[in-house]
Amino acid sequence: MRDMSEGTPHIVGLGNALVDVVAAVQPDVVERHGLTPGGMHLVDADAAHALFDEVGPGVRQSGGSVANSIAHLAETPVRGTYLGKVANDELGTAFCDEMTGMNIAAPVAVAQNGDHGTGRCVVLVTPDGERTMSTYLGAATTLMPSEARAALPEDFDVLFIEGYIWDAPHGAAVIDSLAQAAKSAGAKVALTPSDAGCVERNLDVMRSTVSRYVDILIGNHAEVGALAGCEGAEDALDWAMTQVSVAAVTEHEKGSLVADGDGRHHIEAAAVPRVLDTTGAGDAYASAFLAGLVQDMPVETAGRLGAESAARVLGHYGARDGAAARAIALPAS
Repeated sequence: MRDMSEGTPHIVGLGNALVDVVAAVQPDVVERHGLTPGGMHLVDADAAHALFDEVGPGVRQSGGSVANSIAHLAETPVRGTYLGKVANDELGTAFCDEMTGMNIAAPVAVAQNGDHGTGRCVVLVTPDGERTMSTYLGAATTLMPSEARAALPEDFDVLFIEGYIWDAPHGAAVIDSLAQAAKSAGAKVALTPSDAGCVERNLDVMRSTVSRYVDILIGNHAEVGALAGCEGAEDALDWAMTQVSVAAVTEHEKGSLVADGDGRHHIEAAAVPRVLDTTGAGDAYASAFLAGLVQDMPVETAGRLGAESAARVLGHYGARDGAAARAIALPAS
């Protein structure tokens, strides 16, 4: 798989940089901010700041889909670099410090304009254990092509793109710029479509990018199916393999289908004693799958690594193990 002739395998991720903030609250806090208990909400700057000011610092942990995938590389022999955008604020500093603390390079762009804070997902945990999420994308959506290009390393093996980037005002230009640069550098381009809704909002440009640049497609059956215009993991994989060299289509407890030019394989889901939370399982799968590929493992082996990594995430709360994941598991005080 590798085109680089020397050095440690290197994956660069492009995504929306977020910080997860977990706070224990009483139910009236959820109600007062107009949130639906147990729901996921995308909020504007005013609502985000009002909520954050009330719940306080909470327990923090860097997040975002591809950021999670790159963070998981810290557990592998593969080098990771993360590209995104944060604000010049406390959460932005926390995001960068956590990534670099895991030996993940994070040459993120920093928004100096006070109009946008660092993106954050505030997770409100009530005494009954219910988790209500409020997400503000903030500075993440202001990433410009020139900023992303300036942060891109010279040598790397794979550029891994988060589909949510297309939802930003300059997202399509950012993706196009980095995909072109990756090809010029001899690197592969990998894509996760992010979710079926993201695909539907950006179908034409996403399909165009897949046909022009993408070598590796990784997503669940709903995402890839939306991109393919079909239903079912088998049909989604069939379509994917007319577009890319390598594909992985996951299907929850049914496992995943992986394929390359040498054939396709069904990968059983790894055993999980108790599923606590599915958040981030796909991020972990993608990380291990790509890590296997850049280490020249067969696609079937990479798929098994992906399944094992996903299973570890299913066994705890949150997309990554850590202080924030443990805080979600605790009842509010």
